[in-house]
Amino acid sequence: MMIIDVSGLLKKIGNELNIEEAEVLSFKDDNLFLTGPTGIKAHLVNTGRTVLLSGTIKAKVRLTCCRCLKDFDLPIEVEFEEEYGRRSARSQRVPKNKEIELAEEDFIFPISEDNKIDLTEGIRQNIMTSLPIKPLCNVACKGVKDSDKRQRKMDPRLSKLKEIKGKIQGGSYAGT
Repeated sequence: MMIIDVSGLLKKIGNELNIEEAEVLSFKDDNLFLTGPTGIKAHLVNTGRTVLLSGTIKAKVRLTCCRCLKDFDLPIEVEFEEEYGRRSARSQRVPKNKEIELAEEDFIFPISEDNKIDLTEGIRQNIMTSLPIKPLCNVACKGVKDSDKRQRKMDPRLSKLKEIKGKIQGGSYAGT
């Protein structure tokens, strides 16, 4: 967990704080595997209503190539901006099993009673949304088909189909 104390920042509107942290984070429940420490460099400002955080996240994410199915590490750098604030009375009194319309304040991360903010969830969300839909180990990846032809052996049950294909391509197959 990446937790920052903002006690000094909250003393006066307009106060600013720069942070640079690196920590090993884990999001195994989301199948998000980070290799090595995750770094964050950010600028925080007390706006009066919230603490505005803007900065950069750097991490290496373990992904599986969608073509060759091999695991690889993808270095990512994500620019992000999040707000942190005290929980309002509205967000604390939401009845269970009742639909509500979300308001802007529902997208603000909490500041704890002891004036600390946990950056972990914001980091997780920003990394997840920056990942490619179809990850590739490299743009020239040929995929499983060409990854290692020497290890592949044809299923003997398909040998007849290969013969028919050869005859069709050679023009000597008249069909049945």
